[in-house]
Order: sequence, then structure tokens, then C-alpha cells
Amino acid sequence: MMLSVNKPPAQCQHPSLSAQSEISPLSKRARRNTKSWKEFVVQNVNHDGKLFGLRDMFGHGFSDSDALKLNNCRGSQSSAAAASSSLATTRCIGTTTANDNNIDQRAATNKFYTLRMEHRQGGPLAKHRGEERILLFRSDRAGIIAKIIFSSEPPENTSKSVHSKTSVDVGDSSVDDDAPNPHFGTAYAKIHVLEVKSQYRGRDLGGLLFSEALSSLKSRYCNDDDWGDNPDYAEVGPVKSNGCKRKDLYNVECMLDAEEDVTRYGKLESFYQQLGCFVKCPKRIQYVNNNDTGTYRKIPMQINLRPSTKSVSSLHQERTRLRRQRFFHLTSYKRSFLPVQLVGSLGKLTVRSHAGAEVLKMDWLATETSEGIQFCSTHGHVLLATPNGSVCALTPKDQDNNDCNSVLDCDASMLNKWTLFVPCRASDGSTTTDVNDQSRSVSTKSLWALRTCHGTFLTADPIRQTLACTRLPSFWQANGSDISLQCTSDTPSRRHHYRKCTQLQTYDYVLSMRSRFLNFCLGGATLFEALGWIHAFPAHPFRVCSPYECSKPSSSPSMRTFCFLMAETARDTGLPDWVQLIALFHGVGEAVKVLDPSNTGDMAESIYDWTISSRSRIVGCKIPQRATSSFGEFRPLNVDEEDPRFNSDIGAYQAHCGLENVLLMWSGCEYVYYLLRHNHATLPDEAFAMLRYFLLVDWHAHHDYSSLTNDIDDDMLPFVQEFVALRRRVKLSCVDCGDLTDHQCNFLWDIHYANVAAKYNCDHMFDW
Repeated sequence: MMLSVNKPPAQCQHPSLSAQSEISPLSKRARRNTKSWKEFVVQNVNHDGKLFGLRDMFGHGFSDSDALKLNNCRGSQSSAAAASSSLATTRCIGTTTANDNNIDQRAATNKFYTLRMEHRQGGPLAKHRGEERILLFRSDRAGIIAKIIFSSEPPENTSKSVHSKTSVDVGDSSVDDDAPNPHFGTAYAKIHVLEVKSQYRGRDLGGLLFSEALSSLKSRYCNDDDWGDNPDYAEVGPVKSNGCKRKDLYNVECMLDAEEDVTRYGKLESFYQQLGCFVKCPKRIQYVNNNDTGTYRKIPMQINLRPSTKSVSSLHQERTRLRRQRFFHLTSYKRSFLPVQLVGSLGKLTVRSHAGAEVLKMDWLATETSEGIQFCSTHGHVLLATPNGSVCALTPKDQDNNDCNSVLDCDASMLNKWTLFVPCRASDGSTTTDVNDQSRSVSTKSLWALRTCHGTFLTADPIRQTLACTRLPSFWQANGSDISLQCTSDTPSRRHHYRKCTQLQTYDYVLSMRSRFLNFCLGGATLFEALGWIHAFPAHPFRVCSPYECSKPSSSPSMRTFCFLMAETARDTGLPDWVQLIALFHGVGEAVKVLDPSNTGDMAESIYDWTISSRSRIVGCKIPQRATSSFGEFRPLNVDEEDPRFNSDIGAYQAHCGLENVLLMWSGCEYVYYLLRHNHATLPDEAFAMLRYFLLVDWHAHHDYSSLTNDIDDDMLPFVQEFVALRRRVKLSCVDCGDLTDHQCNFLWDIHYANVAAKYNCDHMFDW
């Protein structure tokens, strides 16, 4: 059922819309009590006095009997990478294999672990000439979890391995499948094995090993960064201008056989094509049987690596060499790392390349250093926060940029600082003395801010879903169960509120609050007077603000402004006048803090402000599994969870008794509902349902409490849902709008809302 009626004429606008209201003493007090982000984001070191690290952020989700748990990673992955076979990408599941039975005893006490990579050459296990192996290990146990085995050798006749007569730019060793450069000889390489254990798939670890193998080949045959540094080239080759020997450069043709299950046709082939490989046309695809029940396609593929022949000055050559050296030192994940997904509300976040030409969606590897955390991609990109406030991915190609004004030409130590993000833990009101299991379960979704060396914070653009920086902290939830960092709209103050709300709002608490406030002996006042009082309280009480904004009396709209804007939006949309009246009065519950300042006001400041409109639930029965959005981790703090009277779906109530006969959490809107009933407001039942149930998100959005609702509630549901949609639209549109003045509010009341209030018997002196 829709509420729309004929749209009224356009409303009159008062000429002084830009003026600001006077600052009352109560408003000043409320603004002083508004906390800035600096009061929450103060913890950047742990109990040992060291910067927070990966263990502090993700250690709570690890289990000594689980694998890396990457199968539940959020965000969209490319279909090729996600569905490829064991020779390609990696996805981890929460189970172990037979080989995992040999777990090191340390794992029982050290549940957190990282991955490390080793590069080995030759040895007694080598089966091929010039064989190299890149291996991945877990830090807490023996055994390889992923590996790539490849071999290479230069041509026996090195007479073709000469340099071009023109100067060689060491920077452009790009991956290319064009014809080989005639100035260089050709070296041949082959990838024999690329394997990742099944429980470690899903984070492109196969792509990481493949990229590392290509980097090794490029460094050996296509780049001459190590002129004069490597003694292997001291006796041969042309001489550089500084007297150092120059090593020979080669074209590289690297072959591999992509062997994929025929039931996953084209998945592995697509995976390698995304890495730069192409199918060798002269070769025929073979179908083989590996003595099992499956049939496989064996696809010959190739990737070519080329040295550069660009003619550039020696100054540019030296600049590019220095950039490559800096870039090599940035990729510190070669020591140890943790695969981490950076996700937003719609999945994996993207980031622009340093050149700005590409928008990249990548898998990240987080590395802990003594100065912060660094994020590198599986293909060698480095996340960089620039001084101008942007965030970009420094790609391997960026090291070849010969722009004299490039950001890469800054001091190496400075460039390294730009890649570091310092984790700052945000307090949610928990005490350091809470060490029981309940407190540990609550801490699993604590908030973190990632601060850059420029004083900004890493965030996610909610519209473009790209990484960016912001002057105010943006908060992330570190999820150890799927190793992800999710940018959230949650804030420490909101989290603190819901923590206290879940802990205090029990069945007995609600009964005590009803006994205290529903005798309506606080005093007398009209609803319009109450609107003037709530001007002292912000419409966005959980918003993160700077210390300067907290000191400004009009830095954000007040609750009174929000109520008038919501009523005006309902009026302009053509909704009935009783909807406009509920929109106008639904926030006046905060006026109780003015009528009862010695008790309610102090309680709100020091313990828990129940007058703030926050998501509600039914007390006296089992809390729904979704636990009213994202705060299910606080459920163990509620003592009713252990009370057998309230452990069922109906709890203390009769089946299908109707929402009118249950107890909701005690809130400002719940108080206003009974206030209107007590003072004989003649609003329709739909208006009362809107007022009381719009905060009951589990019911109107997720259809929980079906064992308690009845047919009357089903009839009211469309009205409540439309009111919720109206409120959400206005809430989003008035984040930074100006505050209405007293004169403007009086004007709107006099020309319209006074008559509507009189129509529904809401204009007289109310007992509060």
C-alpha cells in the first residue's frame, strides 16, 4: 500500500534560509560532549610498546586446525582466476589435508601465521638444466603449500648476444609477444610445474609465483641493473661509461603446458592469458589421461620477455636503474606476508595505477614492518599514498618512466614511507581488564584506521569503490576468518553505543524503564517546545568529526533540523499530513534529557543514551541470528542470552500475539509512542505503527519474529517500510546541510504544522 496522495502546491520559502540560529547554552554543552576522532583513534601501539601488526589485526580469526580460510573471501574475483585448477590460482578452505597432520606443535599455541617465499636454484632435487624453484611455506609448520619449478639457459653461441649500437634503456623490459629483437640472442625457458594446494586457493598465489618466476627471468636475461655489482659479469661483456662490465642481454621465450580438466574448459587457459601468455598456434592441443578418471586438455602456451632498445641518455639510464633498485626494496613481501582482501560495501576495491591510465582490482599481500604495514599485489604492484592525498598502485612499468619530474625520483627512504600504513586501533568502550571469552569474541570486529605518513587515512570511495585518502579517519574491520579488511561506515562512537545497548537492554531493564517513565511525571510541555529543545542535539550523533568541527555550534544539522527536513520532504512528496506529523515528532524523545537533566542527562553522557534513535529489537525472546545488522558479536554481553525463559522464538510471549503486545528495546521513539497515546493524540493506527516499528529492522527488512507477528502487523508492514525509506533518504541528504534557524522553524510551524498538530490533538500541553 502506498501513501502518496495529490501533491500540494510548492511550499513558501522564508527569505532568510542561509541565516544561522542562536547558540543556546544547552547547545554549547551538547557540542562540547561530542567527541572528536582523536578521542577514539589513540591506540597505535600494543602492550609491548610496538606498532600494531598483522597478528593484532587478524590473529583472532585463525585456528590451529584450519588452513588459511581464504574460501570465504569477499569481493568479486575474475572467473578465470577463481575457477582455475591446481596449477593456477589459490583458494583456501577451512579444512586440512592428510599432509597437514604433521603440524608443528607450535601451531597449538601460535594460531596466527604468515606465508614466506624462498627461491632456490639447482641442487640434488633438480631434474632440469638451469632449474629454479620458488616455494611458499607457512611460518608455523614445515611443508610446501605452493611451488613453481622452471628452468632456463642462454644460447650456447653467445655471438648474437650483443648490445644494440644505440644506447640501451634498461627500463623497458616489458612482457611482449612480438618478434624477437634482432640485436639480442634468444634464451629459452620452460615452466614445468605451477601448483598450489587446494586448501590455499583463492588469493592468486599461483599468479604470485608466476610473476616471481618472470621477474627472475627478466632480471637474469633482460635487465642489466646489476652492472658493476655482480662479480659474475666482471670479466665479460662491454664496458659501461663508469668502467664497470656490462652483462649480455637476451630475448626470452618461456614455454609452458596448461593442463586443464575438460570439465573446466578454458579456465586455466584464460588464467595464463591474463598473465600475458598466448597459445602457440603451430602446436596442437592434446588430450591426455593422467591415470585417473579425468580427461585433460594440454595446451602449449608461451610468453616472451624482451630487453629494451630505446635510445636514451645515460642520465635517464641511471635514473631508471635507481628507480628499479628502489622498487625492488619496496617489495618486502618476499620475506613474509599475509594475503589480504581490501573490500568495500560492493566487494573488492579498485585502485588507480600511478600513471592514472588503469583502474586495477588486485589481490594484496600485507607485510609487517617496524614502521607500519605495506600492501603489495601478487603481480608486484605497491600501494602508495602520495602527498596530494591520492592513493595509487605503483606498477612494475612505473619504474621505467623517464619523466624527470616523476614521483619515483624522490629520496628512496621517502618513497618507502609513502608505502607504509600505520594501524591505529579504535576504542569501542571495552576495558583492558576484560579478558574473558566474551570480551575476546567481542573484539573480533574491532575497528582500525590506517594512517599514512602524511597524516591522512586510507579509505574507500563509497561511490566509485576505489581506494583513496581522507583527512578524517575512515574505519576498517579486520576479519581474521577470511583475511579481509573491510571499509565500513561504522564509527567507534556508534560501536560503543551498540555495545552498551546490547549489554544493558534486557527484559528487566525495559520493565524498569517503563515503570520509571510511563507515569509521565517529568513535567509539562508542548511538542513544539520539545522541538526547540532537541535543537541542542546532533542529527548524526555517531559521525566522526575533527576537533575544530566539534567546537563549531553549527558544524552539522541538529535533530530539530532533521525532523523539519523529513516532514517537509514528506509534505513535498505528497504523503498524508499524519505522516508529516510523525516525521516531525519522531525525534522529540531526546527532550527527556532536558526535562530530567539530573538523571537522564548524566546517564546519557556517562553510560548509555537510550534516547538516540538506533536499531531496535524485541526483548524477552531469542535474538535473531542476524542480530540486528553487524553487531552480533555483542550478543554474549546480554544476560538474557543465558536465561531459559527467553531462549525460544516466542520467549515470554504467546505465539502470534502481535507486535503491539511485546516489549521493544527502550528508546526515544518508544517513549514518544507512549507519550502520544497517553496524551490522547488522534493519529491513525498506521501512524503509531510507523513511529514504533521503523527501528525494528529485523522485522521490516529481514522478516524475523514471524512467530510473534499477526495479520495486523502484516497490514502495517508497507507503511513502516515506506516511512523507513523516507527517513533514509533524508538522513543521507542532510549530512552537511546547514542548520535551520529558530525563525525558520517558527515560520514552518505557523504556516502549516500548527494546523496539522491541532487536527490530530497534538497542539496542547503534554504530560511528559
